[in-house]
Amino acid sequence: MSFLFVFKCRFCHMMKPHTIKKQPLHQFVQRPLFPLPATLCNTVRYMFIQTQDTPNPNSLKFIPGKPVLETRTMDFPTPATAFHSPLARQLFRIEGVKSVFFGPDFITVTKENEELDWNLLKPDIYATIMDFFASGLPLVTEETPSGEAGNVLGN
Repeated sequence: MSFLFVFKCRFCHMMKPHTIKKQPLHQFVQRPLFPLPATLCNTVRYMFIQTQDTPNPNSLKFIPGKPVLETRTMDFPTPATAFHSPLARQLFRIEGVKSVFFGPDFITVTKENEELDWNLLKPDIYATIMDFFASGLPLVTEETPSGEAGNVLGN
């Protein structure tokens, strides 16, 4: 509703006075000014991700409320070890992420040093986790990095 108001205020002054057609306000409220295609409406994500402190102040546990790895854990101490996990690869793309750990129902992210503020890292981590779960991609794949055949990470 506020977008509609801002749009009207920003662009009505550019129209000629005789071309302005006055309409009751309820017409604007009942129908969207720019209807969104169905494909865009379906991309809205709703996920409540909780965080939990760990004994290490540089590590933070993210609990997405969905199973991560139901029966095992996986540790990704460096970006090079994350080639089997699309989510781990995406998390390592966030500047300041040092390592990633998957548990049954959580993802632990460790930052590079104490000077990095969690309040700056958390929004990118939340968005990455939400995008991953919305994508439907598998958490772990059988991919091998280019140049290395048959080196499979197993836990």
